Amino acid sequence: MKGSEVKMGSLYFADKVTKRNPYSEDGLYDESWVELSIDECAEYEMFTGKTEIFGFKLSKHCNGWQFRVMDYIAYHHLYRRKVIITASPTDYEEAKAVYTGHSPFDRFLRSYEPKVLVHSTTPGAYPVICREGVLKSWQKVQAVNGVRETAPIGLALGDPADFQEFVMLGSGVAPEIVVSSKQKGFVCMDSHCEYTPGGRFYFDVEQLAADGLLVRDGCHYKVKDELPISHALFCGTLQNVEMRGQAITPDSFAQAADQAFKRHMGSAGV
Repeated sequence: MKGSEVKMGSLYFADKVTKRNPYSEDGLYDESWVELSIDECAEYEMFTGKTEIFGFKLSKHCNGWQFRVMDYIAYHHLYRRKVIITASPTDYEEAKAVYTGHSPFDRFLRSYEPKVLVHSTTPGAYPVICREGVLKSWQKVQAVNGVRETAPIGLALGDPADFQEFVMLGSGVAPEIVVSSKQKGFVCMDSHCEYTPGGRFYFDVEQLAADGLLVRDGCHYKVKDELPISHALFCGTLQNVEMRGQAITPDSFAQAADQAFKRHMGSAGV
């Protein structure tokens, strides 16, 4: 091995991911390789994407970064992936020590984790979901009902194929960006571009964890295969969210729906 390349089991430490894979005989990467980058940049907290391989870039300014490091490694090891870590081995050792006794399936919330997360649907899917009473992963929908999409929108972002096995959860404008992108047929990151929302389901994350449904992969929270909508605290639609004459965009609808959710929970005494 050259330079600062170090191998520890299925973990590989390097300065960067190069075009040629120094750890494989043919010098190529396949889907069994992922990257984890850790730095101290204050300009962002975390993001995922694909260059040579799928990667997760994480700043130590992000709360719970040690847990996220180990969730990412543990999750990808479940799929027998090899992780190239472009960071100091001491960062990994610190994260490993903090993570003792934890797993991606912890049945409780950690101090930095959100109490509420969202899954948003297209207007076409919303009545089907209400009728069946369950949110399904892309893979599950394809197997049972068939889908119009030839591939999930996340594939364009370089997401690993196994992400299709999960109902993905998020917050803020991100779930509406997904809906908007599905409608447009390409990844559209413009949160001020008009679109048609479906249902925005809100979930108690602590309850999902306690019920053994919550899965962490470092960057995302998700549920395998199916998530009954009976777990939802509230669902925002154009029928119960006040838009007050605003243009309907991912940003405006997410904000208005969040306000409707807060009013709903307040009236419920929560």
